[in-house]
Amino acid sequence: MEEVILMGDTDVQAAAGHVAAALREAGRAEATVWRQQVVLERFATFLAGRGLDAASEQVCVDFIAKQTGVRLGSLREPVKDRAVQAVRRPVVLMADALAGRSLDVDPTVLPVKDACPAAFRSLRDDYLSWCRQRANAEATVVAKDKTASCFLAYLEDVGTADIAELGVQDLSGFLLRQGHLRRKTIASMRSCLADFLAFLATTGRTPRNLADRLPPHKYVRHESEPHLWSADEVRRLLGAIDRCSATGKRDYAMILATARLGLRISDLRQLTLGDFDWRTKTITLVQHKTGRPLNLPLLDDVGWAVIDYIGHGRPETSCNKVFVKHRHPFDTFGSASSVASRLSRHAARAGIEFPPGKVCGMHSLRSALAVAMIANNTPIPVVSAVLGHASSDTTQAYYLRFDVERLRRCALDIEDIIEKAPWGGGRNA
Repeated sequence: MEEVILMGDTDVQAAAGHVAAALREAGRAEATVWRQQVVLERFATFLAGRGLDAASEQVCVDFIAKQTGVRLGSLREPVKDRAVQAVRRPVVLMADALAGRSLDVDPTVLPVKDACPAAFRSLRDDYLSWCRQRANAEATVVAKDKTASCFLAYLEDVGTADIAELGVQDLSGFLLRQGHLRRKTIASMRSCLADFLAFLATTGRTPRNLADRLPPHKYVRHESEPHLWSADEVRRLLGAIDRCSATGKRDYAMILATARLGLRISDLRQLTLGDFDWRTKTITLVQHKTGRPLNLPLLDDVGWAVIDYIGHGRPETSCNKVFVKHRHPFDTFGSASSVASRLSRHAARAGIEFPPGKVCGMHSLRSALAVAMIANNTPIPVVSAVLGHASSDTTQAYYLRFDVERLRRCALDIEDIIEKAPWGGGRNA
């Protein structure tokens, strides 16, 4: 029989206070306490909105599903998704508090795992220092660290302990072991491996540079195609986002800006308040990928979505980026993968299913906009300017490969979504 937690003498607010006190007593940071209190306040609103006078396990599971888009089989089942964990943890504490059970606030802290074998870490660290001395971007250093550590782990696995004895068979064997990965990923790893081999030769750790002995790798640029969102899918996606919550306001503004303006994720994450000119209704930025300036019109719907987030959702922070994390220390929001995971979660809530083999991240919204513009007979130079391409040849090479019938399915017209916006939508930004 399912456990039903009656809210009698100990109501939700009192239980929330008990949870917060237990967290502080256990020495949790105030930011941690605040994050869990935010979830508990939403949980209290969830219960009150349904007129519930009991918090059963099923009610807790329903709340977690509403907040994350993930439905658990049971409240306490193991789960790896960090977003689900962040919501489930305070809900479980609340359930324990309501039932009068002792509160377990000592989560297991997993050690940070270093993929590089201990015997090679000094060598790996020297390599990363070498990369930074050459002014490699930190994201590039991270990618090179991942490949170098993976390669060194392979060498340990096959019993190659002396780097000076490195041979062509070691290089071929390592790349063959990556055969389950996408061609694009293998091509990137091959490039990073070539750089690591150059480091080994330059610093005298190998008698010669083996980079030119790497086996050839054919990389098909368009190995996978993006999912070309239909107008209906974009409407449903935006309509599924909870714009009453702070994170919902952020996600809505980010996704809308990508769908309407075609901004790259790297540029979206780096947007600052100074990039917006509200008087001329333009956005001016320097593209992270190309280093070239980009000037775009600030569309009304995008402008009001950003204003709504800044005014009613964005936490107080010294970070000058528009879009920030909603967890302490409230700095630049996530990475490309974290943005994509938010998109997938909202798409799941909207009931959108993606065909197998299709790329369905945020960049696919940018692709859909480009294809829609071409389908509407927008001149290629204009499309290139909007997307920030250095040459129209890039635009034509990538986007004109889609046939006309598919182009016509992608006309993005989402004005009706804006009319339903809580701020009215009829004003100008």
